Amino acid sequence: MLGAGGGLGSALCAALTEAGAEVVAADAPAAQASDRHLEADLSQRGAAAAVVERAWQTYGPLDVLAHVAGLYPAQPALATTEELFDTVLAVNARSALAATTKLAELCAAAGRAATVVFTSSGAAHRPRPGTVAYSASKAALEAITRGLALELAESNVRVNAVAPGFVDVGSTLNPMPREYVDAVGAAVPMGRVGKAADIVPNLMWLSHPSSSWVTGQVLVVDGGASLGSPSTPSWIAR
Repeated sequence: MLGAGGGLGSALCAALTEAGAEVVAADAPAAQASDRHLEADLSQRGAAAAVVERAWQTYGPLDVLAHVAGLYPAQPALATTEELFDTVLAVNARSALAATTKLAELCAAAGRAATVVFTSSGAAHRPRPGTVAYSASKAALEAITRGLALELAESNVRVNAVAPGFVDVGSTLNPMPREYVDAVGAAVPMGRVGKAADIVPNLMWLSHPSSSWVTGQVLVVDGGASLGSPSTPSWIAR
């Protein structure tokens, strides 16, 4: 699992472990989400592929690759430097591509199948102010999902993604004011923002053999936010 130390990643790691999976967690040195922990700076070229190969060599063949890394720097477009943009794209999209192609290479050599699941975002389709780099990275990730799924299907490697709406995971890296979280939740048709518990079961399903004929799909889990505003215009209310 890449990005295992974040709020969503740690929740998924715990759920998979409870379900009996042996999880190899890859993240920054300070984020130890599993006893099987490998350090990886996903912003660096070669890091994602290297950590997948290291996990395979150290712990044995991998059945599932979960990429839940998500760098979210809230910056206005005019303050988004090329360096920041490149870093966000590297962590959120490039590392997913590199990790998956390395896994596919290892699986082909071993004659094995595998399942890959990414975490996209509703921001890929409905950006908010300050999310130019993040939204672009998640849109790229969805294109990567479909492209990889098409090319790797004959190798029996499935690739899917879950696109959550706004999820409050209590992140210390990207803390959000409570007033902001509440305001976002009020605009969601189901009346609240998401929680890790809303997203994790969907990631687990796409990782499970019960979804074995599903590939190249992006599952939107957003409380209806992508449908638009839940408010009823006055002319309809009358």
